[in-house]
Amino acid sequence: MDTQVRFTWNIHWSCNYRCSYCFFDTHWEEYGKRNVYKTVEEWMECWTRIHQKYGRCFLTINGGEPFTYPNFVELIHRISQIHWPINITTNTSVVLDKFIKTVDPAKVSLSISFHPQYHTIDDFIDRLFRLRQSGFTEGCLNFVAYPPFLPDLQRYVDRFTALGESLKVIPFIGEYKGVRYPDGYNADEKKVLGMTDSWVAQKQHKGMLCRAGQMAGLLLPDGNVARCGQIGDRHIIGNFFDKDFQLLPEPMPCDVEFCPCDEWKVIPDEKAPDKAGTWLP
Repeated sequence: MDTQVRFTWNIHWSCNYRCSYCFFDTHWEEYGKRNVYKTVEEWMECWTRIHQKYGRCFLTINGGEPFTYPNFVELIHRISQIHWPINITTNTSVVLDKFIKTVDPAKVSLSISFHPQYHTIDDFIDRLFRLRQSGFTEGCLNFVAYPPFLPDLQRYVDRFTALGESLKVIPFIGEYKGVRYPDGYNADEKKVLGMTDSWVAQKQHKGMLCRAGQMAGLLLPDGNVARCGQIGDRHIIGNFFDKDFQLLPEPMPCDVEFCPCDEWKVIPDEKAPDKAGTWLP
């Protein structure tokens, strides 16, 4: 394939944090029963097969907390020899000394998440500064705009802006004190979040042909591969551990109402030409 294939890898449903706004809040034990732990060598066999089939792939790794996966640093070091770029989302709670010394920042980046329930902003900035000094200059700074955090939102944004950093503010999707979000944000909050009047419409792609599953896949902790995170278990295209695993041969219509994570990758479709997008490698 000419375009680089992407895999989003939910490496395991296990985390040392219990953030109130997490998608998996109250479900960790239930989901954790599906975790399958492989050795570094077993994973390398799988990722080598993928390389032989699709060439060098782009990996996005999250969880749970990826750095609590057994032998994670060695695993990333080995995989990054054949697949890159790799972006890892982490809460930075695990000491990263070995990672910094072992992994090539030209191939691997970190998107680090600021969680006020567990971090002070000064502590978080100290960790960020150390990563930047060590050459890890790429990746997002993620922050979920959970309603209790809103009074401090502008202060957080200003603090990172003053450091030359950009805080990626992610709308909270769910219910808090009887209010449904993201609809519950007021006009000023929506402005900070970048939520224009057309924001919801821009996240709706139902019926459009989508290359999720063809040029991208969501690798789940049990080895199953779904088209994307919004569809999840409703459309499993195969198991990553099978030697004959392969992605879909062609695009398929999107069947979800709302895609807040921008996992959608669309191509022009006569059903909705005004919404047609492009696949970005």
